[in-house]
Amino acid sequence: MKVLLLSPLFPPQGSGAEISTMLECKDLVEHGLHVVLITNNRIRLSIDEEWFRKVKVYQIPMPFISFSYPSSKPFGEFNYWFFQKSTWKYIHNIAIKERVDLIHVQHAYIGFKREKKLPIVLTIRDYWPLCPYRTLFNDNKEECCAFRSFVMGFPCRRKAYLEYGLIKVPHLVYNMCFTPLLNLLSKRLHSVICSTFQEVDRFIAISRFVKDVICKNLNILSEKVDVIYPPLPNLPYIPRKDNSLKTTFAYIGGLETHKGVKNLLKAFHIAVNRNKRVELLLCGSGGMEKWIKNYIRSANLDKYVKFTGKVDPKKFYDIYQRTDVVVVASLWPEPFGRVAMEALCAGRPVIANPIGGLKEQVIDGFNGFYVNCYDVKEFAKGILNVSEMPKQELLQMGLKAREDVLKRFCSKERIHKLLKIYDSVI
Repeated sequence: MKVLLLSPLFPPQGSGAEISTMLECKDLVEHGLHVVLITNNRIRLSIDEEWFRKVKVYQIPMPFISFSYPSSKPFGEFNYWFFQKSTWKYIHNIAIKERVDLIHVQHAYIGFKREKKLPIVLTIRDYWPLCPYRTLFNDNKEECCAFRSFVMGFPCRRKAYLEYGLIKVPHLVYNMCFTPLLNLLSKRLHSVICSTFQEVDRFIAISRFVKDVICKNLNILSEKVDVIYPPLPNLPYIPRKDNSLKTTFAYIGGLETHKGVKNLLKAFHIAVNRNKRVELLLCGSGGMEKWIKNYIRSANLDKYVKFTGKVDPKKFYDIYQRTDVVVVASLWPEPFGRVAMEALCAGRPVIANPIGGLKEQVIDGFNGFYVNCYDVKEFAKGILNVSEMPKQELLQMGLKAREDVLKRFCSKERIHKLLKIYDSVI
């Protein structure tokens, strides 16, 4: 079987979705499929691994990626989609030339057109079919706020930009002044997506939550959507390096409002005042970075909060060696938490806000802990409760977490399910 994987971004570009695409590409090659990869030509791919040498790679012009979220270009959140059709002729010609059996669109692309005898499978890795900003950051509601208001800006953007501070004032003004036009563009994009989805033979959602949301909001038949969780990261069990009396929590990810890092820092501040034997590693970069540094300094938390900035994936091993518990404080319904998955694979319990796909990964009291991350006081209480647990108990929970994640998200079963979908559409 010969499969064309279409991914507008590919590592080292992108984030969790693109890492999942790369791991899926690797799995397909290792299971004997011929893989053709199409991505953009902005940067040269430099994956020096044996499996990647077996992939036929085409890097073509994709001008629309200059609008990739979180681009600050005016109307970029819509132009990203509206400019995609210009690339389809390149993609279709390559598909014909390579005589592929199907096209698997990996993420965030709607420029395709159904061609005779060329099935299309589409993986949905976040909420881009529903939300221009891909987050559904909407007070825990399973719908986009873009269709609710003609004045004062989209609620999710207004809330986020107000928290970022002065640096985001131009974005806030843009969002508020152009709300009627943005609203109309949202409706137009929704219409285009619904129409394009008629061309898709099978959908793959990366969690049951994502499937439920897209079926409910886009009126897609449930039997056309399969749930296949993202590939497991290739992480071994990572033992704790020292026997420090402190309980060390780690946050790894983007420093953005919807990721809940602001609430995490405030909750940790409360926890430190009641228990000095706690420590927080903050690993990441993003729009909240300046606010975070100022807060750590003004609250005299330098001794308890270690800000590392963005961490090279090659150094994750060192971070996990210093960590007892990983915190995923997301205020948006994570479609499926890659950080949570990596933590479980490494043998670390996870504190998680029980929303979105995280509920399908973290089981309260078994491989982690549910904490209300919207309420700072409740969040602090959760951190304190975990910090008072014996280290040995956390260690045993981490070992069970790894054993469970390898079993529940079995790589072999996953790829067999994917191949079965391919067979069904050819």
